[in-house]
Amino acid sequence: MNKLSAVFWDVDGTLADTELCGHRVAFNLAFKDFDLNWYWDKSKYLDLLRISGGLNRIINYRNEIYSDITDDLCVKIQSRKAFHYKELIDAGEIKVREGVYRLIHELAVFNVEQFIVTTSGRNSLEPFLHKALNSYLNYFSKIITYEDVINHKPFPDAYNLAVKLSQNSNLNCIAIEDSNVGVEAAKAANINCLMTLPPWSNNFQNITDKATACVDGLGNDNNCTKLFYGKPLISNYVDFAYLNKLNN
Repeated sequence: MNKLSAVFWDVDGTLADTELCGHRVAFNLAFKDFDLNWYWDKSKYLDLLRISGGLNRIINYRNEIYSDITDDLCVKIQSRKAFHYKELIDAGEIKVREGVYRLIHELAVFNVEQFIVTTSGRNSLEPFLHKALNSYLNYFSKIITYEDVINHKPFPDAYNLAVKLSQNSNLNCIAIEDSNVGVEAAKAANINCLMTLPPWSNNFQNITDKATACVDGLGNDNNCTKLFYGKPLISNYVDFAYLNKLNN
């Protein structure tokens, strides 16, 4: 039996609903600051989520529309975007997803090591963590960000690093992700992965079938989790027992 020893949390869309109400808004404010006639509506931004990392999205979009802005300006836009994102965090616009606090605490009770494994940059991540998860940060052993690896999701580098630092077998670890890219990264590292569909997901046909299980969220007593595929839930929501079950 592979006892669950470590859980690796993604951030954007998994720990919190950061994408449409946070990052997208901050990007558009940064574009305006640089007098760019760019605007990412919800549809365009969801399309860009297939690309890991904010700077990579800016560069990809620049190339897509044949803009002549330089790489240096792309870096400056990303930096300005981080400023606006922090302001949104400080204003309380970024909300932790339901069930996250409960599960973090429960995993700690069962002595499960917890890591944050994200493609977000540390400068944009830390304000969110200290605002929304400040009293829970001591439950996390390590935080792996964009700066810690060369190849980002869907490459397995971040998860390989997490396994190495945790000193656990990948058979005793599980990732929690919200995106196809994240699931691919976890599976490429030979880690089981629970996919929690993001709040903005409305097209199940585009969701990968490679996750170990797929649910609509972690759930709580008053909001039961809906299972799309994978092993049946043990209770009405995702808990330690269910994550342990997925690894066996």
